[in-house]
Amino acid sequence: MNISWDNIENLEDHFITYLLYKESKTVSQISKIRNIEVQEINEQLIKAKIEIKSLMKSKIESSKDILDKFLELGKDERIDLMNSLNDEKLLDFKRKIYKRIMTEKNAEDLMILIWATGELNDERFLKILHQFTNHRHSDVRRITYSALRKISSVDSREIFHKGLYDSNAQTRQYCAKALANVGNEESLCILQKLKDKNNFEKNYVIRAYEDTINQLEKTPQ
Repeated sequence: MNISWDNIENLEDHFITYLLYKESKTVSQISKIRNIEVQEINEQLIKAKIEIKSLMKSKIESSKDILDKFLELGKDERIDLMNSLNDEKLLDFKRKIYKRIMTEKNAEDLMILIWATGELNDERFLKILHQFTNHRHSDVRRITYSALRKISSVDSREIFHKGLYDSNAQTRQYCAKALANVGNEESLCILQKLKDKNNFEKNYVIRAYEDTINQLEKTPQ
């Protein structure tokens, strides 16, 4: 909406009052100019300011990139958004995710973007995800390994081996569980050694070792 004197023929009364106010006219002056009670002038100004604020918010929202909107959503809403994209828009969304991950400095936003790669389950993200397993923040590494586990590619096998020695216990658990699907004889050997020597390991991590060892022993290598 064009709120200016040039568009006066299309403006409602409260916007005309607002334009006078923007010209530094006082409420009492506007009251005399418009022959309206002071109380009504104040009400019109409040109404105009509320509507202008809403218009500005809508303008900002409409100009936002899809990723900016995506980062503001809750988990379920993010999943719904991704599921609503057609093939062409989904491909564009993946490209935006990849580019944004490369430059994102905010740790929380970065973790959401990495989480999204796991939900998208596209092996084209593997190269960048493998790099983030070396990130200095343990939560970023944890989310990265979680995404890699969802993608579940044999190309990540060595990365999962490395993650078994990560300082974050949940990361070690994720890696042990991931190897149930992509592990080999080397994986089995590493897990058995870790299970035998880690007297101070978290119980849930040891259970993940045991479950994967059982799975690998049943699976022909």
